[in-house]
Amino acid sequence: MTKPNEYGLMLAKTNHYGTEYIEVTVVRREAGKDAPLGCSGDGENFYSEGAPKHLLGLVLDGLGMYGFVSDSNDNQFIGHDVEFRNVYAMNETKLKRMTKAIARVNARIQKDEAWEPGDKLMAFAAALKLTCVVERIGKAGDIDWRWMPLVEGRNRYRTLINEAIAAVVAKRAA
Repeated sequence: MTKPNEYGLMLAKTNHYGTEYIEVTVVRREAGKDAPLGCSGDGENFYSEGAPKHLLGLVLDGLGMYGFVSDSNDNQFIGHDVEFRNVYAMNETKLKRMTKAIARVNARIQKDEAWEPGDKLMAFAAALKLTCVVERIGKAGDIDWRWMPLVEGRNRYRTLINEAIAAVVAKRAA
C-alpha cells in the first residue's frame, strides 16, 4: 500500500491588474519531493494513489481563499471567503464532492468563529486535517519551496497581508 501524501495549503502573493491578491490553495506533497503538486481534478478518489482516507471523496482542486487588498481609502483585506476557482469541467458527482468539501470547511469556520484571515486559514486546515503550509521563494530560474508548520504558515499569511496593505498605501502616497 502506498504511503498517503501530505496535504497542506500554499500561500501565493500575486498582482492582478494592479490589485494585490493573497491566495491560499490546497496542495499535496509526495514523499521525497519538495515542490507542491495540485490535487486531483476529479477528486481524491483512491487511497492507493496516496490520498489520506479522511479526504477520499472530496474535490480539493481549486479550493481556496482568494483575498485581495481594497484600493479604496480603507485598504482592507477582503474577499477571503472559501471558494472554488478555475473549475473547467463539471458533472453531478464532482459537484457533490465539491459541495461536501466546501461545506466541511465552512462548518469548521463557523464553529471556530474564525473571521480574521489567519484564524480562517487555521480553521480551513483543521476542517480537512491539513498538516502544513508552503510558500514559493526565489525568482524565476532559482525557485525553492519553504514548507512550514500550520502556526508558522498562519503567521506568514498575516505578514503577507500586511505587506500587501503597505504596498497599496505606498502606491497611493507616491
